[in-house]
Amino acid sequence: MDIQQLVSDVKTFFQSVLKKEANVIGVKRRENGWIVHVETIEDSDYQRRRALDDVVGIYEVEVGTNYEISGYKRISLRERDEIGKIDDADF
Repeated sequence: MDIQQLVSDVKTFFQSVLKKEANVIGVKRRENGWIVHVETIEDSDYQRRRALDDVVGIYEVEVGTNYEISGYKRISLRERDEIGKIDDADF
């Protein structure tokens, strides 16, 4: 599988499971598969009704050597206008 297909599969997973549009912001090959970092807008309708900035969630997705998603977790939250940073040591 190439990276384009991996990115497409992860985005499809987020749309079907979490009902969120996902932007892949990082992909790294590991011995046991892939680590993919994804950015999503969290509960944007709630924020818009209250005239607040969107909240951006950053997720880490684990993809095995068989290209199946084995897990995901949210690793940070921030308002859209804040500058976010992912710890490069973990990626």
